Amino acid sequence: MARPIEYISSIDDSKDLWKVAVRCKHLWSVTSSQNREHLELILFDSKLDLIQAIVPSYLVSKFKTQLELGCSYIMHNFKVSNNDFSLKSTDHKFKLIFCGSTSVKKVKLADIPLNHLKLIGINAIIEGKYRTNLLYDIIGGVTEISQAQIIPDNNKSKVVFSLTDLSKHHVQCTLWGKLAVQLNEYYTTHKADGSIVLLLMNARIKEPQGNYPLNVSNAWNGTKLLINDLSIEEVKNLKENLSDIAYLQTETTCVTVATLEKFECGQSGWYYDGCSECTKSVTLKDGKFMCYSKHISSEPVPRFKLEVRASDGKLKYKFVFWDVDCVKLIGKSSLQMKLDLMETGDFDPLEFPYELDVMLKKKLAIRAVFQPNKASLSVIGFKADEVLRTKIKQRFKCEEHTSKIVVSTDDTRDDMHTTSCTPTISTSEKQSHDDPQTVSDPLSITADYDPSVANSALTPSKRSIPETVEELDSAQLSSTKIIRDIKLEK
Repeated sequence: MARPIEYISSIDDSKDLWKVAVRCKHLWSVTSSQNREHLELILFDSKLDLIQAIVPSYLVSKFKTQLELGCSYIMHNFKVSNNDFSLKSTDHKFKLIFCGSTSVKKVKLADIPLNHLKLIGINAIIEGKYRTNLLYDIIGGVTEISQAQIIPDNNKSKVVFSLTDLSKHHVQCTLWGKLAVQLNEYYTTHKADGSIVLLLMNARIKEPQGNYPLNVSNAWNGTKLLINDLSIEEVKNLKENLSDIAYLQTETTCVTVATLEKFECGQSGWYYDGCSECTKSVTLKDGKFMCYSKHISSEPVPRFKLEVRASDGKLKYKFVFWDVDCVKLIGKSSLQMKLDLMETGDFDPLEFPYELDVMLKKKLAIRAVFQPNKASLSVIGFKADEVLRTKIKQRFKCEEHTSKIVVSTDDTRDDMHTTSCTPTISTSEKQSHDDPQTVSDPLSITADYDPSVANSALTPSKRSIPETVEELDSAQLSSTKIIRDIKLEK
């Protein structure tokens, strides 16, 4: 009578006569410094349990032609040894070692799925919920390539980038050698094709050390890289659901329909001290309040600046709402609100007044400027009209509910413009600094808004360039304010 098939979870070193029905998840070759080759593979069964197996050098010629990635097999007779790898591909206590009497028979096994991933989420990596000696499958979108050092035929080739999940958690990733070359070549030839989603199988997680941040990298031969492979369901789902906002390559005006959910606590409170002549912030210098444009104010003007998390039903984004838009939503100026609080004797500039909560739960059509190199979503207008919201959703294809409009260099009609949007002009021209609260609003949102038209007046050629980093941090520059460290959360 033939031996029964047993499950991977049962394997231990009590015997060698194990018989398993498995599929080959991963297969790679390793060449030692003595130029000796052996094979390593990861097998899984119908219960989705994993175990690593080794084909020793003296058996490579026998089994190399029999083993194929993705195929299913009936295998039996192995030497069983402790899983003592310093970097383990599975968390099974044991590993299998092929021997002369090992039998491998290719069989179609419908009860074993074609693909099986042992994924760890990027958020779990950030929270430290991983083992440093265990390799993982990791999936994410490439949101920024910060370094590419490609040296042909040299393992020192390196690409450093950010890997982001659907909730917009991100972790630094470094690929070396052939995988670095693979990603760089794909990015070079496909960067205009939209988002890049990659799957790293058997990837290593390195803990932060000194100046080196938390990092995901390949474990050389044992790591496999798949890029935009839509045959894998997890890759397909992530690519379909990731917001393209994270991957825009140019400054872009975006329109979305979203519900305001909660205030985010940023680096300051709910307002900033602004200039009386422009919208930039002021500092006290030599007994005078001065902004970065050298305007002098007798008293600073409080102006709203509120970071608000909003949801479109699938994804959540952090937007920054500026003074005029906040006044429209709240019904009171920041100055009046501050004076009212001071009169009660209970004023704390870092405490968010309860009156602000009137902004929340509102469903709006929001227009914002996204800047990929600055990672910003700065609100430049909104409308609460339900008819308009419905029209915008109907115009957007693929149920995205978000329109991406590449910023034009033409001063064409801005259908979704509000008083908070004061276009800036070239530094070669003399700037005017109108108070947003006094600017007329001739270009309001209209129901005939066409998201297919590039129509923003906020073009790169018309952006004023701050003289210092501090100016970027504190100057509102009306709608072109830079917001750093934007987080897109699920």
